[in-house]
Amino acid sequence: MVVDHVPESVEELETLLARTADCTHLYVKKRGKALTIFSGTPPHPHARLTSLGRNVWGLSFPTHTGRWERTPFVGTIEQVFNTLTTDFRLYLTDIS
Repeated sequence: MVVDHVPESVEELETLLARTADCTHLYVKKRGKALTIFSGTPPHPHARLTSLGRNVWGLSFPTHTGRWERTPFVGTIEQVFNTLTTDFRLYLTDIS
């Protein structure tokens, strides 16, 4: 039996966003094995974390064509989030 760990991961990512300065405008939507970080209405995608297996996540960013470009960064949600907020903070800027 395969256990879907993504719903509990949504809560973990939302908690990390809420605790991080300048990230309170962001929210998370789950689709399949991916957690996408959005802001605004209509939704503007900023980044995506994709489950690669139990407790391992990959980081992707949207391109101008609407597709997702994978990065080589993988780890736990917290590790990937720390990479996102440390090295790629610009991707989380409020554009509204």
